[in-house]
Amino acid sequence: MKIKPTKKDLLSWMDSYVPEKDLFFISKELLNNEIDFTDVLLMPIDEFYNHSTYGQVNYVNGYEYWNIKNAQYVIIAEKEWIEIISEEEKQLILNSQVLSERGLVLPVTFIHETEKIPSSYVVNGHVVIQRSMWEKLDESFKEQLLTTVVYEWWDKGEYEESPKSLPSFLKPFANTFGHFQGANCLAAVLFAISKGKQEWFIYEWIHQKTFLEKLKQYHYEEFLDEGLHQADIVIWKDENAIIQHAAYYIGEELYFNKHGQTMFNPWKILSKEQLYKEWEHLTLGKYRQRN
Repeated sequence: MKIKPTKKDLLSWMDSYVPEKDLFFISKELLNNEIDFTDVLLMPIDEFYNHSTYGQVNYVNGYEYWNIKNAQYVIIAEKEWIEIISEEEKQLILNSQVLSERGLVLPVTFIHETEKIPSSYVVNGHVVIQRSMWEKLDESFKEQLLTTVVYEWWDKGEYEESPKSLPSFLKPFANTFGHFQGANCLAAVLFAISKGKQEWFIYEWIHQKTFLEKLKQYHYEEFLDEGLHQADIVIWKDENAIIQHAAYYIGEELYFNKHGQTMFNPWKILSKEQLYKEWEHLTLGKYRQRN
């Protein structure tokens, strides 16, 4: 079976998918093309990545900073700017977005009604999404595009049915999409070990040290050889002992899980086979709550 985003999910995504400010990632070479940067901020990439405003999760996830290549500067602009510059300048800048491999650049094949996209935003077989043009697209178009993006890039949607023994605090979240960027696997586990008492945990972007400290507070300890019991935790570490994933065991060879920190990664029930296959290249660890 496949998880489908609800109308409420889609409406929320439509509003937050494209950040309010436009970001354009460019190479040093592009600066030599005599583009007029008077009305924008031109920020060196190292300063940009350390900027408190543009380090917010909606920008990080929207533009997928982790994918960006060959960019030495970032143009930060109001949404109208890209609409009013010359067509030649616009094409140079939008082409640079395709080359940088940033987020919000989609294959044309993801779009059913390409005639609704202004032609200047179609570059080398890709559509470059920016805030102003996004706001002008109709709801049905956005719904189709976002649904395609989810299944093609983020999650195929396969899941297991919730067992009858599923704890009640997990039922509102199991096999559903979220509405906000940033909620990750470690947050899902912390919510679960709180037995739902700290619902706000599940929406956080949790890092390793915070996660391990919270396991101590809930009296979870690592163990080795025993089989799993309900409410145990499984984690996977890389060669540097960094936790790359965690999931909460609910019994019957099933896990409460979230892959990734975007709103397009659902909370869902996965079988042991599905989960372990995804992370088999890393080192497995297990934690249990001690009395």
